[in-house]
Amino acid sequence: MNNVMNRKSTKMVAAAGLALTLAFTTVGAGTINADAAQTTKYVAKPQMVTAKSDVKVRAGESTKSKVLGILKKGEKVYFVKDDYGWSKVTYKGKTGYVGTRYLNIPGKQVDSKKAPVKKATPAKASTKKVTPTKKTTSKAQASKVVTAKTAVNVRASQSKTSKVLGVLKKGEKVTVVKESRGWSQVTYKGKTGYVATQFLSTK
Repeated sequence: MNNVMNRKSTKMVAAAGLALTLAFTTVGAGTINADAAQTTKYVAKPQMVTAKSDVKVRAGESTKSKVLGILKKGEKVYFVKDDYGWSKVTYKGKTGYVGTRYLNIPGKQVDSKKAPVKKATPAKASTKKVTPTKKTTSKAQASKVVTAKTAVNVRASQSKTSKVLGVLKKGEKVTVVKESRGWSQVTYKGKTGYVATQFLSTK
């Protein structure tokens, strides 16, 4: 009788130990698969960058979002900005997101925890300075002449679905007034138009 009881108690202890092992294993796996929050980001100007390896371009800053396409190793894409681990890019005329670690981005990392907090300037200082308006106007007037890398549509606004004003031929030159979010504002046949920046070259 004692032997039977001992065998039952041994089985119960073993079963309990197995359950605890499975529970800890499940928790551990969940911890490994969870996405850790990024505390650093790249500070770099919008420019063409290269993929370090094959990587998916997604519609949002999540590994669960829709895949727009795949960048191959060595392929270039227009980098807009980095947001703590995700890089906003212009991919085939669309806005997409790529894991920053898969791109060669010339820039520096900034730790968000150590970033200095800017103090508000006193109101008295604003009454003494009158020059900022001149600086802003000079920047707004800055322009440059670029060349179309390939045939590309000139649109009425910063959207691939907006009205097409005309087509720039490969090698054709156009004046860029300013750049914003992957689009270049240009002067085209006396009108203001927009062209995807990735299709223009300053060379």
